[in-house]
Amino acid sequence: MPTHEHEPQGKLKPTKDRIIVGIDFGTTHSAIAWAHTSTPDEYEVITQWPGQSGKDWGKVPSDISYNTSIRSPTPSSRTSDPTSDPTSPSSPINDPDPQTFKWGFEVPPTDPQKLSWIKILLDPSQPRPTFVQPKRTTLPRGKSPVAIVTDYLRALRAYTLLTLQRRLGAEALTNTPVEYVLTVPAVWSDKARATTLEAAIAAGLGEGGLNLITEPEGAAEYALRSLRPNALKEGDCFTVCDAGGGTVDLITYTISSLHPLQLHEVAVGTGALCGAVYLDRRFEEFVAEKIGREQLEGMDHRAKFQMGQYWETYMKREFSAAEDTQQQEEEEDFWVPVMGVQDSEDGRMRGGFLRVSRAEVKEIFEPIVRQVLELLGAQVLSVLKTTEKSVGAILLVGGFGSSEYLYRRILAWAGGSIPVLQPRNAWTAVVRGAIIRGLQGDTIAARLSRRFYGVVHDARYDAQKHAEMEKRWHDIRCEWIVRNRIQWYIRRGDVTTSSRKISFPFYRTIPASEISGSEHALKTELWVCDADTAPDKRDNTVRKLCVMLSEPISVEKFVKMRNEKGDVFYRVDYTLDMTVTGGVVVYEMSLQGKKGREKVGRVEVTYE
Repeated sequence: MPTHEHEPQGKLKPTKDRIIVGIDFGTTHSAIAWAHTSTPDEYEVITQWPGQSGKDWGKVPSDISYNTSIRSPTPSSRTSDPTSDPTSPSSPINDPDPQTFKWGFEVPPTDPQKLSWIKILLDPSQPRPTFVQPKRTTLPRGKSPVAIVTDYLRALRAYTLLTLQRRLGAEALTNTPVEYVLTVPAVWSDKARATTLEAAIAAGLGEGGLNLITEPEGAAEYALRSLRPNALKEGDCFTVCDAGGGTVDLITYTISSLHPLQLHEVAVGTGALCGAVYLDRRFEEFVAEKIGREQLEGMDHRAKFQMGQYWETYMKREFSAAEDTQQQEEEEDFWVPVMGVQDSEDGRMRGGFLRVSRAEVKEIFEPIVRQVLELLGAQVLSVLKTTEKSVGAILLVGGFGSSEYLYRRILAWAGGSIPVLQPRNAWTAVVRGAIIRGLQGDTIAARLSRRFYGVVHDARYDAQKHAEMEKRWHDIRCEWIVRNRIQWYIRRGDVTTSSRKISFPFYRTIPASEISGSEHALKTELWVCDADTAPDKRDNTVRKLCVMLSEPISVEKFVKMRNEKGDVFYRVDYTLDMTVTGGVVVYEMSLQGKKGREKVGRVEVTYE
């Protein structure tokens, strides 16, 4: 359970000069872009990476591999020796952990210690598709998912600083604050976002300022600016479908202003874990079915890598089903390299190649694509229901969003009634949008809450509302009460803004016997419900989100009282203040004392 002191994220405060770094930490690949505020239109997406060979890549694999024989590639500081590579395994560090690692392209595809899809481990609460599960990953001893993500983000930061040093010079880098904008999936839980923030801060991303934004928000920031002029106008609604490696996120905005750009979220965003990695798993399952599980697992690692590369660079990206049966029959089958596997009598296996028909590739795609279409259908209907307006366009971005087959299926699903647009640079749209957010500030004027937030409390018994068997006697209040009632302060679909705090006012009665000394910390539990409608009594749809513990408060600020039995207790009136941003929820606490409302300085939040 992650625990940390909760204060607002490092805000991006305007100064004379800043360097903005956007990081899109993805399930399969990650991207980095940067810009200097003096030349904001000249931002750069990093395309050259340690260990990379061949053509430039706009992203780096989100892979990491630990090895105990060499030191960790963590730089001791931003101003380390310019002649040394802070991402090199031989670079000196201050980290006492003897484990070291390779990352990104440095990790050989055949490395048996390679860890992939580490991002998914940060939110185990997300439901996976029933038709395919991600690979089980064995973590190194003593390494938690947060620690692994921290190491990977630290390596990204080190290489970014090295790149900036080469572009701008060591002196300019030393004298210019570096601020980071990190993207997270919109479907992630508050706990997963807080865990990501925890890892990012531990990796050093919070030193000059750190903001979290959701991936579809970043995609929207870039995609709107990349469209041809007048493609969308003020008042139009558009849905962003950010189809990435792990998640597919959907969110719909209406354009309230073009100059400056201002967007309002008009339907509660949705999403699921149905990204491209699940296609990869289905492909592996298909091959195992055709050649046998033992044959696949016994295949030479170089041959298995060659097979994966053929799928990744040719079949998955370029496949698009023919529109008519005759054309399907005329198109050639795929021949997947499976070196070392013997020929088969039916001709499917020949010379170390497996024949795969286009109809079979379509079967690999279809369950994933159907789930994306279901999400789109639900989002479009939700917009129509809440705004009585139709969606004016679907913007398809992300790595999976670059798929020709996915594009054509969405186009056919829309039936010509909704334009489907694929902005240029769709694979790196999210990180480009993160840079725009860091340079220009938040353009989302209003967001909609994805869940209910509230507190569980004891309510006064009311014979008209409550069953008599539920009532219990409250020794301090000296009255009959019912337990496990919920007061919802934020409801699903409520409008939230990053500039407005939402306050939960309540009071607590504390027996004098529970207070020792002159100070006492206030403990508050926050509960959530992800259902469309929430109950007023705790049930299995309601779960505890986190426990908040204030810093010790002087008991003199509490109101001392005595009940009708003569027992002494304290009454504490206070408020929990929430600020809902695009990336994370910020919690604060205020005490209503004898001298008025007073902010509690520090709140420690432990997520369940």
